[in-house]
Amino acid sequence: MLIAKVKDNIVKKDFKIRKFNSIFKKKIYSLQPLKTKKTFSKIEVDNFIIKIAEKKSELKKAQALRYSVFYKEKKAVPTLSKKILRLDYDKVDKFADHLIVIDKNRKGIKNKIVGTYRLLRGDIVARYGEFYTSSEFDLSKILNAYKNNQILELGRSCVHKDYRNGTIMNLLWKAIAKYVKLYDIKILLGCASFHGTDVMKYSNELSYLRKNFSLPDELSVKSLDTKIYPSYTEINCNTNDLRTFVKLPPLIKGYLRIGGKVSYDCFVDYEFNTIDLCVIVTTDNLDKKYKKKYLN
Repeated sequence: MLIAKVKDNIVKKDFKIRKFNSIFKKKIYSLQPLKTKKTFSKIEVDNFIIKIAEKKSELKKAQALRYSVFYKEKKAVPTLSKKILRLDYDKVDKFADHLIVIDKNRKGIKNKIVGTYRLLRGDIVARYGEFYTSSEFDLSKILNAYKNNQILELGRSCVHKDYRNGTIMNLLWKAIAKYVKLYDIKILLGCASFHGTDVMKYSNELSYLRKNFSLPDELSVKSLDTKIYPSYTEINCNTNDLRTFVKLPPLIKGYLRIGGKVSYDCFVDYEFNTIDLCVIVTTDNLDKKYKKKYLN
């Protein structure tokens, strides 16, 4: 009798655990983008396919790549569940579009996704929640100046370490430009980062950006990080110091080259081990060279 009870309890407990895991995974991997008549057709260049993730398995592989880059390489601090699953995920994933680059010729590895970018439109945010960037910066002026369907948040950008020669990022930007035209996007926003949490280490770079690339007042965003960083001042900045520009993180340089501007203040993200700036790019002010290259 006692043995039967024990067995019964074990079976019930096992069922509950499996049920919890099923719900947990469903919550992580679900793709529920806003239904639209517009279709983003895939791009094929040589052995690469660039497309929007359509299956749960594709999203899971993109999340696995993100985990590898953000947590294993860049030493972000994972939650227990992320560490167990070896995936980077959050609530935004469920409703965003996920650009992925697939290397068809990648052999011997199940995950053929070598680059990804998360795209979140303002019309989706209006229905389901808020931009990820809103957790670090006050976007009130942006949201008041543009309609929801004119805004696109870019985030979770990463490329596999074996493919960082510029090709994959160029393909991702080609796809983003196509997406921007498809949905008639007017403004791009998102976070771009320095590695680590020591703001003083990047005093020259941050001051250089503050002096030369700050957002105009009508589109300015305020950091929700209330800490004051004394070394982060305009006094440290040499306005003509191209050597400082060269030392900037590649993603930040990329945004600046296409006409982007950055927030006056930063946000230190201790979980991701980064110093974040909010980056804004208006499609009207895109650099002519890049507009010709990507949007024509």
